[in-house]
Amino acid sequence: MTASARFASLALAALVAAGCSSSSGGTGNNTANTTPPTITPTTSSSPSRTPSKSPKPTPSFSSTVSATQPCTTPHLSLTLGQGQGAAGSTILPLVFTNVGHKPCTLYGYPGVSFLDSNEKQIGVDAARTGGNKAIVTLGPGDQANAQLQVPEPGNFSSADCRQATAAFILVYPPDQKTTIETNTNLPVCTTEAGRSSVRPLTPGSGG
Repeated sequence: MTASARFASLALAALVAAGCSSSSGGTGNNTANTTPPTITPTTSSSPSRTPSKSPKPTPSFSSTVSATQPCTTPHLSLTLGQGQGAAGSTILPLVFTNVGHKPCTLYGYPGVSFLDSNEKQIGVDAARTGGNKAIVTLGPGDQANAQLQVPEPGNFSSADCRQATAAFILVYPPDQKTTIETNTNLPVCTTEAGRSSVRPLTPGSGG
């Protein structure tokens, strides 16, 4: 082979090699847009909890005895405590005594009305108002009282009062459907204007 032929052959080989190099470095591999998989991190969390609300404690007046049953009418006696004057009214404690053999509870207001000598109701029931309700626990022989406020009839006109004399006070103990009564000789108004009122039960005789 002549020198010129050998030079031409080497030049051709160089051109072929350059073409192969260009082909192997094409844009297909350099510009491929492959998106890597998204990995969501796993987090450990405690389930949400709604804080529980503690029940509001019911106030109690007793720390020496405990009971879960309400005082029923057959296990209670009723008497009137010593009356006191206050701002144109007479305050009478309605005294309940546990005459049963087991502790029991009273809570809230008694129902109170007035009866004439024929045991017929006169006027309207006493309004249940004022004071704070709380459980009163009575052991055998223990007492609780509710303050009955009776307006003085002399503070009203005849038409506004319509005075009558109560011979009995009729009482429903709290949550009971049977009554107990006590004798009295009490002038009362029989109108809404001169309506009596009663407070919730508290421990003791109220005297």
